[in-house]
Amino acid sequence: MFSNGALIKSGLGWEFASEEILEDFLCENLEILLDLKVLDRQYIVNSQRCDILAIDSQKKLVVLELKNVEDRGIVQQLTRYYDALLDEKPFSDKVDYQQPVRLVAITPSFHRDNFTDRKYHTLDFQFLEFSVIQDEDNFYFCLKDLDNGEISKAIIPYQELENDLDLPTPPTALLKVVNNLDVQQQEEVFRIRKKILGFDSRMQEFSSAGSIKYGIGSGKSSKFCAEFFLDKGELIIFLWIPYKGGESSRIGRARIWTDWQDKALIEGYVSSGVGTEINRHKRSMQKLIEAIEKGGSHFHFTVGNRRYTIGNPRYYFSLPISKNMGKKYIEVVRIIMKYPKNPKPLTCEDMELFKHYKKLWEETTGEELRTEVFNCYKSLDSLVDLALEKWRSRL
Repeated sequence: MFSNGALIKSGLGWEFASEEILEDFLCENLEILLDLKVLDRQYIVNSQRCDILAIDSQKKLVVLELKNVEDRGIVQQLTRYYDALLDEKPFSDKVDYQQPVRLVAITPSFHRDNFTDRKYHTLDFQFLEFSVIQDEDNFYFCLKDLDNGEISKAIIPYQELENDLDLPTPPTALLKVVNNLDVQQQEEVFRIRKKILGFDSRMQEFSSAGSIKYGIGSGKSSKFCAEFFLDKGELIIFLWIPYKGGESSRIGRARIWTDWQDKALIEGYVSSGVGTEINRHKRSMQKLIEAIEKGGSHFHFTVGNRRYTIGNPRYYFSLPISKNMGKKYIEVVRIIMKYPKNPKPLTCEDMELFKHYKKLWEETTGEELRTEVFNCYKSLDSLVDLALEKWRSRL
């Protein structure tokens, strides 16, 4: 049974308080809505975490990816899940893998890029748009198939509270730094804040110099789940999530990079402060990127068994940087290419540098550089949901 924290009211209507709650509701009503039976949820296969795995009446495997907000990368996510699942073939006693796998994307709205990605894809994707509809005192979850217009509905066991508590006015420190962001980023910051404060009636907001924390208690007994940290005019978000990218049983304060469009990276775990080592590394990588863009010197390296090498020995490369910069470039690329077998927190600058290497490789060799490193990008909403879930379990 849903609590009165399961839905929240926004300027656009009603929405689920978190992606986890959306997933809970869908699992409970999957047979009513889509005539599917749940096999598992949050199923991990080859380092990929699938929201829901199900089967239909013909024993076809159905992979469902849920988003509580619009997401431009949902087609790519489902593609990775499809590839990993066909390699492992889980639940083979229940699934007929001779039949095609169904890939289902469920989100409140689809970005135009989703349709472009699907249009030129060899796999088939089903796009289902959901909405929460209030009809007098009743709430309904509606799914609309965007291809055939079919609509399915399930009632949401929820009652609107008459004395719903308004959110407190944002702290002055938060307002000051948010004023430096563009409109879209401002909206995303306040949406995340609303999501956190609306998660549980016990959630509190603590403001101090340069920091706005969310949690409960004070002093050593405090239990926090999120923090906005102001560093030289930059807004950084920290989340208390499990180590090892969310896989460990131990909780740590993770520094999160985000583009404030739901794309995120776990850049490292920092017990307090802003993360001096992370900042130092980010500056170093930015200088390397700027040196490549500026040009000037010539650093030569081969891909093979010589002094400065990566992987295959067939190709010869040249970069317009110094020898010292070149050594650093090779070192960073080597570390990144070990992902996911030897995962390491990667910064936004690491990823930008690796994009340069991928481009250099493909322009020089004419071959596609296939890598799983771009899977380290996360959904900001999913990380916030994880932080909230772990916070509640610690109370």
